Amino acid sequence: MPKVIEVREVRPPRGTAFALRDPLPWEAFAGVARSGEELGYAAVFVPEIAGRDAFAALAGLAGETRELRLGTGVVPMTSRETLLTAMGAATVHERSGGRLVLGVGTGAVGRGALERLREEVRALRALLAGEPVEEVRLSLHPGSSVPIWISALGPRAMRLAGEIADGVLLNWCPPERVAFARDRVREGAEAAGRDPSEVTVAVYVRACVEQDEALALAALRGAAGQYASYPAYARQFEAVGLGEESAQAAAAHRAGDPGSAPGSLVREVCLLGGREGALTRLAAYREAGVDLPVVYPVPAGEAVPSILESLRALAPERA
Repeated sequence: MPKVIEVREVRPPRGTAFALRDPLPWEAFAGVARSGEELGYAAVFVPEIAGRDAFAALAGLAGETRELRLGTGVVPMTSRETLLTAMGAATVHERSGGRLVLGVGTGAVGRGALERLREEVRALRALLAGEPVEEVRLSLHPGSSVPIWISALGPRAMRLAGEIADGVLLNWCPPERVAFARDRVREGAEAAGRDPSEVTVAVYVRACVEQDEALALAALRGAAGQYASYPAYARQFEAVGLGEESAQAAAAHRAGDPGSAPGSLVREVCLLGGREGALTRLAAYREAGVDLPVVYPVPAGEAVPSILESLRALAPERA
């Protein structure tokens, strides 16, 4: 079993990260995380979407890995009380020797959600620093500061990240949206008197790198249609000029016919096809200003081999 590293201050992750969402049996789940670390990925992000509890999963992965950064990607602020989020974060950060990235988001969007997220981040920072919040103080100190990232789709959330967060996590967008987000983060940071370079810009990019491109396209069409059916993502697709394609994908999802989602939408926001083409598209995100692309494997066929094939194809080059 890998030894836990000493708690230390860790610089923001750079390079390439990956996401791990599929409800694989634990040994397979942990095995993919170990493989990702061996391939040179900088971090793994675990979304919390009606599957594994993100903090429990990352606490388990802390004992399976040595250097891999461990991110919640993201925990909705509506899913648990602030104190419970801080307790989970402190536990993972301590267990992993300071490797946690705490990603939080608004959850269901509604009036005042961003102001509530602002307050959530403020309270989490205080609790994780050992300060009292509403007369409650966290008894476990995580050992070092915990970076807090927020998810963002619209310009107001992007500016908020610049104001208050250590990083921003984008999702389902083409490279051009990264450049737009980087400018909004800069605006928010400068308005708050912060250095914009202190805010890591990361983006989830769905990927299915298969020899059979039709198989990969079919897998990604289903994922794209699901997200296009959510109003917040539909608005983002509209903002980047993909409104018509998004509407068609959402209609296909609602009709139970994911294969009818436009392939043009998938190609704009995902990585698929052969390795060289997928790497070229991934490089476009870096050129647009992303600090940390997060490869988000969408399996086609048998889950574990498909996920590993994508991770191997898109693994960062070692120095």
